[in-house]
Amino acid sequence: MRLRPALAALLIVTNAWSVLAQSDPACTTPANKNGFCVALERCRNIYNLLNGGTPTRGHLNYIKRAACTLPNVERSICCQPEEVNHLVTTTTSTTTNAPSGTMLLLSTPPIKSVPLAADDTVVTWDMFQMEQCGLSTYDRIAGGNKTRPYEFPWMVVLRYQTSSGLEDKCGGSLINTRYVLTAAHCVRTSSSSRLVKVRLGEHDKTTDEDCITYQDGEVECAPPAYDVDIEEMIIPKDYNRPIKFRHDIALIRMAEDIKYSDSVKPICLPVDESVRKQLLPKYIITGWGTTEEQTVSPLLLQAFVHHVTIPECQQKMNDNFLAVTLAEPWQMCARGDNLTDSCQGDSGGPLAFTVSIAGSAKMVQYGVVSAGVRSCGKESVPGIYTSVPAYMKWIVANMRP
Repeated sequence: MRLRPALAALLIVTNAWSVLAQSDPACTTPANKNGFCVALERCRNIYNLLNGGTPTRGHLNYIKRAACTLPNVERSICCQPEEVNHLVTTTTSTTTNAPSGTMLLLSTPPIKSVPLAADDTVVTWDMFQMEQCGLSTYDRIAGGNKTRPYEFPWMVVLRYQTSSGLEDKCGGSLINTRYVLTAAHCVRTSSSSRLVKVRLGEHDKTTDEDCITYQDGEVECAPPAYDVDIEEMIIPKDYNRPIKFRHDIALIRMAEDIKYSDSVKPICLPVDESVRKQLLPKYIITGWGTTEEQTVSPLLLQAFVHHVTIPECQQKMNDNFLAVTLAEPWQMCARGDNLTDSCQGDSGGPLAFTVSIAGSAKMVQYGVVSAGVRSCGKESVPGIYTSVPAYMKWIVANMRP
């Protein structure tokens, strides 16, 4: 999210690496700038802001995201080089090279590969909150791809440690206070791009606060988005077997229970068999257009896509010389009305639509944006999704309180 002008002014980058103490480990700030992990008291402007200024929620969110770890230091932060108070020693000074630009690496959460669930696994609402899932605080207005704050509060951004800092490369959906549902290809990545955090409450990546202005002029702003650490990740043991991109689904267990708010709520899963068996003519995909290779929009987008049968979808793949082999019930296909509609979803993000559950209209997730063929920009080629109903037993069997 973009920093407010006051904070941005604090953090203007200068090339001051050579004057920092050699013992200060390098890191990357939330603004993706080079920095050093130092005791909070040594980061001048942030320390002064906390002790004498009036920090906004945006400031506090930035400071929280900038936290780093130093041995035997209670509070440490990733600080811009020019804001660091330098250590003064009484030893004879010598000229030393500055530390390299290697960032402070975040620990990689473990990945568990588990078999598909037994057929006698019972799918119940025990791990889910029926009363709170699939509800949007904002009443949707039909038409247009842009979304409003609070409209899709279950959307999650997956954040990866790379050589240039934290990068957003996939999406996911919040399904309860501890778990995120995404794609296996978003979890099992190369060593140069490691999934380390999930981001909740995001809407517009360029703003510090996401706000709605009502007709009477009243302005309501959502709390800033925030990152949560990951405890573990779970994928099917048979992911990519016997055919590539088969069983492309994953669970992410967050390191702490999160609290629901108007901007952070879970989506419903098709727990009831009657809901799982519904075949809907159309669905909604949402995302920032984030795939493994590109980021399309800083603003959360939505698009309607229409169901395509597996035989028809397979034929489209064959017609376009795409080496993809589809299989029911594990996969499903959907296609937009134009070239851009298929580009709005994130890899790992949800394919969903409104369904009646216990007499209430709720958003239910039926698919996960999968890897394989890049349908975006290919006329008439459907998108491929992992079918959530087919994996409900696996999902339930691998969740814990």
